Amino acid sequence: MAFHFRREPLTQHLLLGGLLACAVTVGSTKAAGHAWAALIGALGPRWLVDGGLLVIHTTIFWSVCGLFHLVDVTDRPRFIARHRIQSGPRRQPPLRETLRVLGRNQILLVALIVGFAELLLWRGWRPEPQLPSLLRLALELAGQAICAILVFYGSHRLLHRKWWLKRVHRVHHEFRTSSALASEYAHPVELAISNFGTLALGALLIAPHLASMYLFAILSLLTILVHHSGYALPWAPWSVPHDWHHHQIRELFGATGLLDRILGTDRVFRTLRDGDVR
Repeated sequence: MAFHFRREPLTQHLLLGGLLACAVTVGSTKAAGHAWAALIGALGPRWLVDGGLLVIHTTIFWSVCGLFHLVDVTDRPRFIARHRIQSGPRRQPPLRETLRVLGRNQILLVALIVGFAELLLWRGWRPEPQLPSLLRLALELAGQAICAILVFYGSHRLLHRKWWLKRVHRVHHEFRTSSALASEYAHPVELAISNFGTLALGALLIAPHLASMYLFAILSLLTILVHHSGYALPWAPWSVPHDWHHHQIRELFGATGLLDRILGTDRVFRTLRDGDVR
């Protein structure tokens, strides 16, 4: 099994940056403002949180996973397949077992989202009929991102302690060759604390505008799926570090690499150069 290291490209922010620019551009129009006000007026808070997040998650997760699985199986389209990080036989659970675990976790996610909505409403949050200003959107996205980076690194590093790795996190690491499907292939405890908690805690602390919450969910989910995809797409979030984590297991616990650099949990990875690593 060869690991193909590729340096972080300057174009890695094109996908998410383009989506963010489109969201801001569309959101600044009067038509979007009227549509948003109509949506808030038509649906209750629970429907907006539960239904909105479930639609976002289900649509993005299965469509992106389906795309990458198609590339895994057919080696097409080539503009994606040629960026595969690991070559050779894939080390991952059978598809049937993967779908069984994912099906169970999808049900758990519904319960977690419902509980998240209740906590949000309990702390006094309510959806607003006006879209947020650009400044507010930027601050709320940044706040949620900072919380997610801290929570994921801390919880992920805990999961690599011997007791947790043996009893909980080993399920996720059945994917030594990563795949988009691996992003939610996990023990239920890990799914609730590390996966869902990473994205939910910031929203519970900040109580952001619903549009900020939706947009952060979209950007985060795409990032997670690309990080697990097994492909180093030059226009998408840099997936090589997390693929190396699945390949070696021993280091790189963060989502962005910043905390790994600060805390010294990327020592071997930092020595890699472009090319194949065994």
